[in-house]
Amino acid sequence: MSDSLIVENGSSRCFDVEAQQSLLHDDQSCTTTTTTTTLPEADSTNFMSVLLVLRSVQVFKRALFDPPNYITSSTSSSSILSPAHHALLTHHHHHQDSGTVSAALDIPADPTDEDILLSSHDSASDEHQNNVDLQQIQRNNITEIVKNKDLQGLHDIGGVRGAAEALNTDLQNGISSRQDITARKPSQLCQVLVTFFHSFLGACNNYTVFLLSSAAFLSLGFGIKEEGLNTGWYNGGILLFCVFVLVILTTIHKCWESISTKKLECSWQSRGKKIQVKVVREGLSQFVHEIDLRVGDVAVLRRGDRVPADGLYITGQALELEGSIKSTAIDEQNPFLFYGRRVVNGDGRMLVTSTGMDTAWGEMMSQAMQYADNKCKFETYLHKLNNCVHISGLLISILIIIVLFLRYIAGKLDDERRFRPDTKGEPTPMRTIVDVFKGIVTGSRGSVRVLTTLLSLSLLGVMEGMTFVIAVAAIIWSRRTLAHRATERDYQAFLKMACVTTICTDEFGGLTKHEQEIDKFYVGEEFISESSVVSSNVLEGLSDGIGTLFLINPSACESEFVTLMLWAEAKLGMKRESVIQQCEMIEHSGCNPLQECCQVLIVKNGNQYLHCKGPPQDLLSSCSYHYDIDGQIRELDEIKRRMLAQAIGYMEAEAGKVIAYACKCTTESDQASVEPNNLILLALISLKETREDTRRAILTLMEGGITTILASGDDIAVLRTIGEDCGLLTPNSEDLVLTAEEFRGWTEEEKMDKVEKIRIMGNCLSSDKILLIKCLQENDQVVALLAQQTIDAPALKQANIGLTYGTWSSEIARKCCDISIWDSNCFGFLVNVIENGRCFQENIRKFIQLELIITISSSLINFTATVILGDAPITAVQLFWLNLVVAFAGGLAVLTGPPTKMLMTRLLPVTSSATARLISKAMWRNIAVQASYQTTIFVTLQHKGHIILGTSGGHLKSLIYNGLFLCQMFNKFIAREPEKKNIFSGLFQYYNRWFWVAVVVFLVCQAVFAMAETVLGSSPRLNMKLWGVCILVGLVSWVLDWAGKSLSNFAAKRAAANDSTDL
Repeated sequence: MSDSLIVENGSSRCFDVEAQQSLLHDDQSCTTTTTTTTLPEADSTNFMSVLLVLRSVQVFKRALFDPPNYITSSTSSSSILSPAHHALLTHHHHHQDSGTVSAALDIPADPTDEDILLSSHDSASDEHQNNVDLQQIQRNNITEIVKNKDLQGLHDIGGVRGAAEALNTDLQNGISSRQDITARKPSQLCQVLVTFFHSFLGACNNYTVFLLSSAAFLSLGFGIKEEGLNTGWYNGGILLFCVFVLVILTTIHKCWESISTKKLECSWQSRGKKIQVKVVREGLSQFVHEIDLRVGDVAVLRRGDRVPADGLYITGQALELEGSIKSTAIDEQNPFLFYGRRVVNGDGRMLVTSTGMDTAWGEMMSQAMQYADNKCKFETYLHKLNNCVHISGLLISILIIIVLFLRYIAGKLDDERRFRPDTKGEPTPMRTIVDVFKGIVTGSRGSVRVLTTLLSLSLLGVMEGMTFVIAVAAIIWSRRTLAHRATERDYQAFLKMACVTTICTDEFGGLTKHEQEIDKFYVGEEFISESSVVSSNVLEGLSDGIGTLFLINPSACESEFVTLMLWAEAKLGMKRESVIQQCEMIEHSGCNPLQECCQVLIVKNGNQYLHCKGPPQDLLSSCSYHYDIDGQIRELDEIKRRMLAQAIGYMEAEAGKVIAYACKCTTESDQASVEPNNLILLALISLKETREDTRRAILTLMEGGITTILASGDDIAVLRTIGEDCGLLTPNSEDLVLTAEEFRGWTEEEKMDKVEKIRIMGNCLSSDKILLIKCLQENDQVVALLAQQTIDAPALKQANIGLTYGTWSSEIARKCCDISIWDSNCFGFLVNVIENGRCFQENIRKFIQLELIITISSSLINFTATVILGDAPITAVQLFWLNLVVAFAGGLAVLTGPPTKMLMTRLLPVTSSATARLISKAMWRNIAVQASYQTTIFVTLQHKGHIILGTSGGHLKSLIYNGLFLCQMFNKFIAREPEKKNIFSGLFQYYNRWFWVAVVVFLVCQAVFAMAETVLGSSPRLNMKLWGVCILVGLVSWVLDWAGKSLSNFAAKRAAANDSTDL
């Protein structure tokens, strides 16, 4: 007996793409030829093993070298692919002349003919693989048609039915539940290891690491040369260990940042596990999680649902999606559906063509998340300054090592002095600091102490302390500014807002054509956001409740009435025509539909309903039940009433006016049922006044050099009216009002030349907003985007700073933003944030001046004294303590300075212009004067102090350190006013109390440290005469500052006078 091997094309469970291609246009059937072959039973096991090995080798070789462009194609079948793909498929080495595919193979029992069987099996496997590749290409092509909204391309493949056949889907019954089309993903451990490896390489590719490693190797070599191999390697080895720790910590930080960028996708997946979508599979309706949707699924859309994926419209009734102001109709002429849009009217079915991050929204989000460098100018300058100080400190460290080694070679070790220079650079672990401190205090001698001291401060850069203090101060300022009005996801967002030059926004936050707008919407037990899914019967009941106002007085034009009607049409899908046709008013209470309480009795679809509207406190007393977000009727017990009371109080505090809507079904025979009791609460809606506040805020922003651009999906005519009313458009200006299509049609040169003149852009999609933001950023603009919808999440990530507004913002949008604004006066709040941000930015400049003075002066003093005298007057612990106190106490004194007046007009944002850089000319003047003075006076005292003051040794070194310390205290006063000569202006006001606290802390810290040095014996106590010298040296700083500013002002006036004379 022999086994039978049947080769049959078309009978496999795998979808036959070629047969499907012929179905698209030609409806030709494929004939199948079946041939039975035999195989010796004894050789089956060995043959299959050899076959698997050979097949694996062939697949591996093809994956490495062979291009995948030889795929089986039929000349009589038509392809849904693009011309380029079709051309790719026509060069198959087994090209057939007809639509039939047959396999007629005679496989003899002779084992010597196994190569024939191998060839036939490989041919079948190749054909199966090629069919899978072709199917994937077809799916990708359909996805591109949907993303590009290519209606002609859709018609070319046979419309929606042709797309369904290509996706192996039945439009009536859907796909099979057993169909497995998921792709295998690499293991999570493998992804983490790859990320860690790339982060490690990035951490090693750093100037600081290179220079610190150079210092370590020099220290290692010189140490072994001076002290021998037994002990000479200690200091160099410690330095190398610290370099390794620094690289590992940086790697972990970079790896964490890389992993955190994927949190948004994880958040999306988590949200997809919560939302259920109704689909049709195998002819049966069932609910699946959004994340479990498959390409080819037939999804059911109902009113209030979110479109769960990209796809094509199959069939439905009056299906409409949410728009900015008006809804968008979906039909055969506009069948394209995109993820994230809300169904506001009708129902229908859709064919899913892409899911998850493969949707148009997902691709935009992926591209935006790859845009890593969205720092503002100020952050960039601060980062460059930090690197510059690090590199300079390390270069000085290396130079000092070389100088000391040369002195050693020349026989000038000066070990008897037991003092060596100290330098600074990168941060170090706390344990290393403790060990260094212990070694220096115990008085270790020689080159060991030199190198250990070098280690301590080469790993303790003052700029690390400055960065930390700025970060802490930024958090304090941010919490104080945003308290109870907004929440931030990144503390640096507050600093970024100070640099904003352009704000892009949609139609909300006061930018509407009406004086009022809907602020919050409450159903059941929660505030409704843009991503919430509300039951269709709740939306329908609320639409009827609002629409009854139109039945009472169709000509009403009050602001509140118009606002409610337009909001219901845009967000709830209400149609005035449908209200008139389906609802018949029987009676209503009162003649004014906008009075405090209003009751309307209507008949709809043969049923009688009572709708009530009024203040929530009055209407809740008549309600016994309430609708939840899923459309279920719940009893209104005491716990629910307390929750509603809290929500009402919150809404009234934010907006001012809250309206409650309730209803119930009544009967004509029962007159008691018409009474307003036992009502079912539908929703709470709050309205707010916005127009005048928004106009004032936009004008203030304009005065501060900040441009506001209204980018919306609405028509130009509506947006132009809004722009004129809110002050976006100024008369006789070059402001541009255009559509997104016109903007896309510009050349790259036109975009760069005209983009800063745009004030209104209508009919724009999320991709258009991203393009607008990119063009502005290329023109050195710092862009803030104000958005709410999920579809705008990629644009929020693309902007330098993303802002969301109100409870309407979706969960995904809030996760993509930097600041979520809850204040009802959105633009007024932005003005306040930018004002405080610019004040904090100005305080950072003052703090940088203070830090650079101590950094430059201490480095020059130690370096100069070492090169000339071979002895450094300031020890490592002293310099570390000085840097620490100046950073923290100085930061408290300068960074907490109060906001000044006229910030929006005086403190312009940091741009690339020379007048608004991080360090101004006045600051450089102050730094040069003070650093040169301190270096000169203290190096002179180190060299000639025994002659001038009659003291030497430890007393002279203690005088130099304490004098340098007091100079920094007097420099705090100078840093308050970098440009004014009167450094005491406003100093004794209450709002400057923290400055005096910082001065007291500064002096107390120095007193404690001085006593500790005296007790430990490392520094002698100064007498009153020497303390007087220290104070005098510090006071001279004020005199030099006044003289430098006076000379600078005099030179500026002379230059201005000469310019006016020339004119």
